[in-house]
Amino acid sequence: MATSEHDLCILDPNNLKPIRRLQGHSDAVEDLGFFQADPYCLASCSHDGTAMVWDLRVSTAAKRSFSVASREVYSCCLGQKDSLLACAAGNKVHLFDVAENKQIRVYKDSHTDVVNHVRFHPDGKLLSGAEDNLVVVLDTNESREDEAMLGVIPNGECVRSFTLVGPDRNTLCCCSTTEDVRIWQLGDDFGNLKAQFTNLRSHPLLMRNEDEDMAFGYVVETFYDQPSAEVFLLAGAGTAGELLLFRVTLADAVPIAVFSGMGQGHSGIVRSALCLPGGRILTAGEDGQVCAWAEAGDDLEGGNFGLEPTVYGAIRAGAARSSPY
Repeated sequence: MATSEHDLCILDPNNLKPIRRLQGHSDAVEDLGFFQADPYCLASCSHDGTAMVWDLRVSTAAKRSFSVASREVYSCCLGQKDSLLACAAGNKVHLFDVAENKQIRVYKDSHTDVVNHVRFHPDGKLLSGAEDNLVVVLDTNESREDEAMLGVIPNGECVRSFTLVGPDRNTLCCCSTTEDVRIWQLGDDFGNLKAQFTNLRSHPLLMRNEDEDMAFGYVVETFYDQPSAEVFLLAGAGTAGELLLFRVTLADAVPIAVFSGMGQGHSGIVRSALCLPGGRILTAGEDGQVCAWAEAGDDLEGGNFGLEPTVYGAIRAGAARSSPY
C-alpha cells in the first residue's frame, strides 16, 4: 500500500495489520505491484522520477532504483516472467531489464500524450493507455518500436486506467477521466467494442448532495465474476466513502450490491480496490483506511459472487472458465 508520506506499507492480508514500511521514494508513489512468481518482491514508481524493486526477504528491504530522466512515473508493471519492468513517464514507456538493472528500450512514438497506465498481459505483451485516448499493444520481444506495435484501440476518451479480466485476460475494461467505462475485446476479436457506459458519474445512486453542492460518483475498479461470466464494476458515491457494485451487461450497468461496513467502512473517497484469491475485496481510500469486504454476509449485501482475483497469476479454486459476453 502506498501512503501520503511517500512510503510503502506492507500489510498482513489476514488482519490488515502493518508488517513493515519501505522508505526510499522522495515524492508521491503512484503505482505498485508484486512479482508474479515471487511474492517477496515488488515494484513501485513515483513522482520522484524513479521506479524501485524491493526484496522483502532482506531485513533492510533491499531495493534497486530505475531512473527515467527526472520525469514523474505514473505507472509501472512487471512482465515476461518478472524479467522486465515497464514504466510510464510523460508520453513514453521505458522498459528495463530487472536482472541487469538497466534500461533496454524506450517506446517514444506509440503515444502523443501522457501515458497513465501500463500493464503486461499474461502472454507477455505490454499494454499502455494514455491521454491521447489510445490503448497500444506492444510485443516487447521486438527491438524496433514500429515492429513491436501489434495493435491500437481508440478508446474515444482519455484512458485513466484499465483492467484485464476474464478467461485468458482477453477482456479490456477502460476507465476514462470522466468516469466512463468501455469494454473491449482482445485476442481473436481484437478491438471490438463490447459495451460502453457513459455518464456513470451521474447515476442517481451515485449522486450525493453535499453542502448544497452535488457530488458526482466515480469508478474505483472493474472485476470479473466467474460463475456468470460478467464484468462487475465497483463505484463510489460522493465523497463519504459509500461503495456500490454494478453488474455490467451489454446494455446496462445494474446495481446489485451495497458495501456496508456497519459504521466502520470508509469515510472518504476510495482510490483503489483489489480482489484476493479467497474472494475478499480490499479497498483503500483518502481517509487512510484499508477495508476488507466479504463476498457474502453482513459486510457485502446482495448475494454470493465468484470474483476473479485481481492478480492474473492467482487462481480461484473450482472456478468456471467461461468467456464474458
